[in-house]
Amino acid sequence: MIVKEILASVEAIPDPYIKSVTYAKIGERLAKAREGGYKTAFLKALETAKEIEDPVKMFRALLSVGYSLGRAGLKSSKRIYQGVLEDSRVLPAPQRDVIMRTAAAYMLALGEVAEAILYALEVKNRTLRNEILLEVIRANAKMIGREQLKAASRIRKSKLALEYIDGEPYRSKALLELIKAYLALGSYENGISMILEIEVKEWARHAFKEVAFYLKDREVLGHYIDSLEAVANGLIEKFGEEFTEELALAFALSGEGVSAAELIRRLKNSEEVFVKIALDLLERDHNVLPAFISPLEDDEAELVGRAVMNRILERPELGGWEIIRAIGKSTSSEEVWAKIARYYVITGELEGAMKVGGLLRDERLRSIVMADIAHHLVKKGDVERAIDAALEVRDPKFSSILVSEILIKALEHELPGRVKQWNGSKH
Repeated sequence: MIVKEILASVEAIPDPYIKSVTYAKIGERLAKAREGGYKTAFLKALETAKEIEDPVKMFRALLSVGYSLGRAGLKSSKRIYQGVLEDSRVLPAPQRDVIMRTAAAYMLALGEVAEAILYALEVKNRTLRNEILLEVIRANAKMIGREQLKAASRIRKSKLALEYIDGEPYRSKALLELIKAYLALGSYENGISMILEIEVKEWARHAFKEVAFYLKDREVLGHYIDSLEAVANGLIEKFGEEFTEELALAFALSGEGVSAAELIRRLKNSEEVFVKIALDLLERDHNVLPAFISPLEDDEAELVGRAVMNRILERPELGGWEIIRAIGKSTSSEEVWAKIARYYVITGELEGAMKVGGLLRDERLRSIVMADIAHHLVKKGDVERAIDAALEVRDPKFSSILVSEILIKALEHELPGRVKQWNGSKH
């Protein structure tokens, strides 16, 4: 009884568009609940829609009714859409484009990708048509990730939509969505090879990073590194040498330091780029920095090590023992080793600092490191070890001055408040 009352009450809605949509939504819910009365609701929705005088509003109402029919699982939905497709041809192109866009959106929401493409192709405005087709591919890619069994069919439909996209950046964006779909399916080679089809530099870079990071997360990047390197070379040929740095950064961020270094060495300003990328990694994801440093040649490692250690000494929270070890192993530069010793000191690892300092042959650097260690040992009250560190300085004069300074500071520390300024003899 209540269903009849609700249907009767809809008649009180004055706006025919809202009235039609309301009837349709009621019909949808009744059909899903397998309640009687849904046919009456849908018939009234159609009758009300056809009474709307404004043709654009009428077609919009019919599309909404068709959408509710589709959600209710009723096949008559597509007949309504076909009717709108034909009857709307009387409208001017701009108005019909809006109707066709709405039809495509409804079909896409129903999972009817082929029909969505059909309505998108009816749109005359090129930009709008490309936007709709891109949205179809984007939505279809998400469905692929959820419906593996229908993946092959959905890939074909995405490729069909791609064929009709005739402008940039829409085509490049669509290719990226298709690449994501291939990755979700585990079809990595197809996804990698498709990167080279992208014609817009920004989206090619984005796609390259997307693929590299995805493969890294799946722990299979090493298996496809040759293919990615080939794609990188192809992109550099297409977009120019300036693209090299961006691809090298993508490799470095994904933990492929060898591939990153090989790309950077091609550049005339390779030294500058090595340092720039290393500092970028330190700030963005220092966990991948050791993999970038390890394959560097000695002169490259010295430049990078110096720059990275300077930044870490300025901001010790950026440091980490994996980074420090990678730098120490990659360069024979005693200047860099001295900076490493300094890091040991400021982090309280004085034993490590002593070991590094003991390896230094340069008397000046050795003196600086040992003096630093000695001063920190004095602050801790460990005078004997502070003197031992000072005696490790090979310059006798500097060592003597340092020991003298340590002993005086130790005395001041031992006699706080007991040493008063002498004001002369009382006699």
